[in-house]
Amino acid sequence: MTDLYRVLGVSRRATDSEIKSAYRRLARRYHPDVCSSPDANARFARITEAYRVLIDPSRRSMYDLGVPIERKTTFYASRSAEVVAYQRKLDLLVDEMIARDRKEAADRSHAVTIVVTLFISAFMVSAAKPNIIEELNKPGKIAIIALSGFAAWYLVKNVSVALARYTYTVPRHLISVFRAEAPPDKIMSRTAALVFLVSGYIVSLGLGYVIHNLLAGGGRDLAPGTFLGVFLYPPIAVLIIGSFRRIGSFLDK
Repeated sequence: MTDLYRVLGVSRRATDSEIKSAYRRLARRYHPDVCSSPDANARFARITEAYRVLIDPSRRSMYDLGVPIERKTTFYASRSAEVVAYQRKLDLLVDEMIARDRKEAADRSHAVTIVVTLFISAFMVSAAKPNIIEELNKPGKIAIIALSGFAAWYLVKNVSVALARYTYTVPRHLISVFRAEAPPDKIMSRTAALVFLVSGYIVSLGLGYVIHNLLAGGGRDLAPGTFLGVFLYPPIAVLIIGSFRRIGSFLDK
């Protein structure tokens, strides 16, 4: 019997995430559309069959126990029709996999854009110390505050989605949040991510303040508008950049 774990290059204790990652890597490499090897079709079929069995808990259990796995048989008018139908199934599976990978990459890139924009805008506000809100009339101030409130909601929403998707919760009995064993599909612990966000924001403000003092030849008292700007303007910048990026991604489709 063929060793399906060896076909995918994973251990017998591999998780579903590891099996999916191995299949994606091999599918990109041996798909007949990109691989010129004479046995590309046969090899890709073996890879797909191994994935089909190992990703299904019941089939995987049967395979591990050595129980023969029955395949659903469909009768075709000819051998060529069967090959075409099977190839269509494989192509559909790969297309779905590629689409998921692209969406995952786009979502990850969007999360990075949100965080980078937040840090850069905090630095710019601290360095430039704009007094925009002080120069506006009352309706203008209300409009800026309202826009900032909506932008803050947008920021919190996107950060929450990123935290839920790319971080994991560490049990309280673990002392170090950075040394905890991370799940395969998570980047860091939830606490570590929050520490990074808060520290990055504070460092960005501090660097901007230092740069301003160096360029201005000395510090100055923070005006109320400048102090408010630290909280009002960065979320607005995140909203603008994030929205433009989403619109650009939609137009590229």
